[in-house]
Parts: sequence; structure tokens; C-alpha cells
Amino acid sequence: MGSTSTTTMLLYCIALSMVAVGLAMSGAADSPVRFEHARGIGSVIRSCRGVPSAEWCCGAFKAFACPYSDLLNDNAENGCASDMFFEINVRVWLHPSLFSQLCVEGPLGLQCI
Repeated sequence: MGSTSTTTMLLYCIALSMVAVGLAMSGAADSPVRFEHARGIGSVIRSCRGVPSAEWCCGAFKAFACPYSDLLNDNAENGCASDMFFEINVRVWLHPSLFSQLCVEGPLGLQCI
């Protein structure tokens, strides 16, 4: 009887995970940028693999992200930042806080000019 409740709990967790993924993907459609085709994403991926140098990785990330800074900073409305980080992590797994730890230029993170 214990295994039935464990199986039920496992199926419940899987179902919740699928709902969460569905909700995340539905928010992705709101972003006006298709990051999988965005110019410069390959440079970020190549520069940030392994143990990245702040100069190379952050430079590539900044060159890629800054043109979209207004959209990325409005993630709650359009999901662009979530889409961008999702696309980067689909192509190459990076530590989730890599950019926030490595690429800090001021109290608000990167400074796009």
C-alpha cells in the first residue's frame, strides 16, 4: 500500500512539472524576440563555456543582450529575459547565476550604453 501512495505522489509531481513547463512556454510566446535566431548567441555560448573569463564571457553577453535591454528589463510583462536565458541554457548548460556573479558592473548589473 505504501508503494501505491508513492506512485501517486510521483505522478502528481510529474503532472505539476508538466503544468509548470506549459505555463513557462505559454509566457515565452509573448516575447517579441526569437532568441534562438538572434545574432550573437553563438558568441555567448563559445565565450562562456567551461571556466569562463569575465572579460570574454561578459563582453560577449553584453554585446548580445544590450540591444534588447529595454525588453529584457521588462521580463514580467514580456518574458524576454526568461526566453533568453532558457535559449542559452538549451544550447549549453551554464551555472544559473553565472552572469549575475561574473558580469556585475554596478548595483543593477550590466550597464548598457
